[in-house]
Amino acid sequence: MKKKIVLALLLVAVVLTAVLGAAACTKTELIGFDVELAQAVGKDLGVEVEFQLINWNNKENELESKNVDLLWNGMTITEEREAQMEISEPYMLNEQVAIIRKTDASKFDTLDKMLASKKWTAESGSAGAELIPELGATLIGVSSQINILTELNAGSADIGVMDSVMAGYYINETGSEYADSLMIAPVKIALEDEYYGIAARKGEVALMDKINTSLAKLYADGTVGKIAETYGLTDVILPVEYTSQWDSIADKSSWDYIVNRGKIVIGYTLFAPIAYEVVAE
Repeated sequence: MKKKIVLALLLVAVVLTAVLGAAACTKTELIGFDVELAQAVGKDLGVEVEFQLINWNNKENELESKNVDLLWNGMTITEEREAQMEISEPYMLNEQVAIIRKTDASKFDTLDKMLASKKWTAESGSAGAELIPELGATLIGVSSQINILTELNAGSADIGVMDSVMAGYYINETGSEYADSLMIAPVKIALEDEYYGIAARKGEVALMDKINTSLAKLYADGTVGKIAETYGLTDVILPVEYTSQWDSIADKSSWDYIVNRGKIVIGYTLFAPIAYEVVAE
């Protein structure tokens, strides 16, 4: 009996070693438009860029607690956010769109029909989550934008609201697991376009001046355009035109803080094609 137990334990050990070894060999790489753009800005400014995965619903707390220095993840510029944070010049065009199952195309072909459903979902803390109650619908919050698509496929939600930038990537991408089952509803749910911006803590004017100056430089020299082409976003990038205000800024402590530490920590969530993981080669 003891021999059988020993052999069984040895077998378990061998299996665990193989599984853990395989897992250790699988490495992921963070890529995406915002990831590459942030890295280009960091290189231009002479500082390292570090990415910190955060809960987007807690982004303001992450920023205020100095767990991150910037929120840079396809963040929609709103009046409320401009009052709470320093926001960069807009660099990308976006809008909120509705995602439905293809089998529900005729069921949800008008906004009135869509509003009859109580099962609307969006990422908590996102622009979509703010829009749903404004439409008069009830929000089912999820932790990330990709979960909107999985909830729709599972039947837990009927209508998802998300950024058109991400929706276009997942719904139209060749080979996407969602392309066969989901579609962007041909119903306009948002009256206005949105614009992506980068956020720093309120009052950190010096840091934001450096970011804006670098964005304008990288747009002018074609770097932004090349990154956009990589991710199929050429049609939605915006020209960044900015003149540095550096000489008139009295408090430069926010930039001194970055220089002394040697890096900028960026808060992000997984959001293709803005920031997502692929298996490293």
